[in-house]
Amino acid sequence: MRSGLEAAEYAAELQRLVRYLGVSNGNMQEGSLRCDVNVSIRPKGEEKFGTKVEIKNMNSFSAMQRAIDFEISRQVALLRNGQGEKVVQETRLWEEGSQCTITMRSKEGLADYRYFPEPDLPEIVLTHEYVDRLRASLPELPDSKRRRYEQMGLSMQDVILLANDADVSTFFDEVVTAGAEVKMAANWIMGDIAAYLKNEKLTITEVKLTPESLAELIALIKVGTISGKIGKEVVIELLENGGSARAIIDAKGLTQILDPAVVESLVENVLADNPKQVAQYRDGKTKLQGFFVGQIMKASGGRANPTLMNKILLEKLNMICGIK
Repeated sequence: MRSGLEAAEYAAELQRLVRYLGVSNGNMQEGSLRCDVNVSIRPKGEEKFGTKVEIKNMNSFSAMQRAIDFEISRQVALLRNGQGEKVVQETRLWEEGSQCTITMRSKEGLADYRYFPEPDLPEIVLTHEYVDRLRASLPELPDSKRRRYEQMGLSMQDVILLANDADVSTFFDEVVTAGAEVKMAANWIMGDIAAYLKNEKLTITEVKLTPESLAELIALIKVGTISGKIGKEVVIELLENGGSARAIIDAKGLTQILDPAVVESLVENVLADNPKQVAQYRDGKTKLQGFFVGQIMKASGGRANPTLMNKILLEKLNMICGIK
């Protein structure tokens, strides 16, 4: 590895592996996962690396990245200034406050590292058959999952975010299995649901929303039963209380208004109530169309079908401006 970023990404992938396998929660802050690093450098063109320095006391991947980058810069500076002898075999600590490494203890040779056979630990021999059997029992691991998501047509950003958490990726897969369109499922999970989880400091397994109810909600939006805006209200209800998307929509009367006569009445009322803005629109301030849209949606409680409403509104505005 050649940089702090590369090492931090490698360690993060190890964390994903242990979480996917259920070995550990992998939380560095809790000590469930510890990463010490060894840093040594070599001038360009040389094959042999210089003296190895060990770094401890890093409780996050970002701290690991900064510690490695600092230590590389420190060793490079010493070599360039003709002070290569000051790079000694030692253990250094990462100081988060000062953003630098400091000496903890020096180690002069292999004996200081306790490199010797442990007599109380017997040799373990694993057969090829045993290893193959274990390999076959493994769940889908992060790299394979990312490749599968790419093949599903998801963006790299969606792929990385979804596959980063085993529980989130399982939830996403179950939503798609329940019939949701792939991209819409990813958008809801990475958008409104992720924001809710972050604000409430919850995980996807701690809310009452089920993959089936999210798939149902997405389907209802897709066929026009409700708008995406109303869907945002419904998903909060599902996250907090669970249940069926259809039941919530029916109980609260949230279905979209698809009757042209009703939408036309809403449009006419808004235009009649805002003569000043209508006059300004007639004089060329066409950006006021967004104002009228907002007022109509407010009057309808967000239930007016956006496509139908925009069509009727534009027709009415064109009539006002004398455009056929």
